[in-house]
Amino acid sequence: MALLKQTCAVVVFLGWSSVAFAGSCLPPAPLWMPTDPDDVRAYADLLRRDAETYFTDVERYFRCLDQQRRKVFLQAREATEEYARVLEFLGDVRE
Repeated sequence: MALLKQTCAVVVFLGWSSVAFAGSCLPPAPLWMPTDPDDVRAYADLLRRDAETYFTDVERYFRCLDQQRRKVFLQAREATEEYARVLEFLGDVRE
């Protein structure tokens, strides 16, 4: 039973850390803003569009990470259930 508890702890950890494995989610390039006031005024429209695009991409990225996390968490839950069945079987064999 202790092994099953350890396995459950691993599943929780995987759920929290699945973001690291979300290889299909690519973060947006960092937003760059000029510091020179003349450049800011000259490119104001472009800077606004770049910022809007950046924040839209950030939202898309976070949604992707959330989806990947849910997917991996469900996979880990299924693996835990399957492994619990194996442990039960092994416990029956040893007795």
